[in-house]
Amino acid sequence: MMAVLLLKLAFVVASVLMIGYIDAQDRIIFRADDENVADEYSPKNVKIPEKILIQMKDIQDATEFLSKFVQTYDIVGRRPMKSAPMPTIARPATCEPEEQVVELERPGNGALYLWPPCVRVRRCGGCCTSKMLTCSPIATSLYNVTVLQVLYNPQKPDSFENQGTNVFSLEQHDRCSCKCKQNASSCSSRQRFREDECRCACINQEESARCIGPKRIWDTSDCTCKCRKILDCSTGSFFNPLKCRCETGRRSMTVSSSNSNRRFLISN
Repeated sequence: MMAVLLLKLAFVVASVLMIGYIDAQDRIIFRADDENVADEYSPKNVKIPEKILIQMKDIQDATEFLSKFVQTYDIVGRRPMKSAPMPTIARPATCEPEEQVVELERPGNGALYLWPPCVRVRRCGGCCTSKMLTCSPIATSLYNVTVLQVLYNPQKPDSFENQGTNVFSLEQHDRCSCKCKQNASSCSSRQRFREDECRCACINQEESARCIGPKRIWDTSDCTCKCRKILDCSTGSFFNPLKCRCETGRRSMTVSSSNSNRRFLISN
């Protein structure tokens, strides 16, 4: 009898362990939170910091880029990739003066015509490594162009009358560089300019740290905590910007703005 009981007990324990194993396997394969973790670290959700992109702005060729920003080991523990031949890498369209088409300003008299109507002038062109940068001139000069000016005569529809020449002084870009789109003058009293990131950053970071919750969002433009959504409340209720929800009754509350604190007395 004892042997039979022990045999049944062993069978029950084995069944429980098997069920637990299957359940564990199911949870490992199909558990939703594992998928969320995988999505969080997926390459498509990773954003390259603008700071490192800005540091690349003066790179001129692939050799310089590889030596300064690319690791020499492709896989941990393997030898450097010295034996692999380097293919020909495209030349970057760096920020530099290039011939660009400039349309000349036409005379106010509709019968007058300039020839040629457009010319090529050296202007800054090319791309920068960050969206926070723009290709801008750092040295300019004047470039004079002489064009013909003629007059259209309706009585002679197939020809123009010579009116001499006209001289245009056009700005020519001699040297160019990728510069920040913003500068210190772009920042408000609540912000400080970060040169290495080319942006205005809020100085009240302690308020930003307190701006938490699914209904709130930190506005970096005016450095205030705001509701993600302003609700249209029904009659007899009002929207409370401190709690981001509709409420009823009478309440006094202080709402912080970029200029001052304003107190509202709201009633139904």
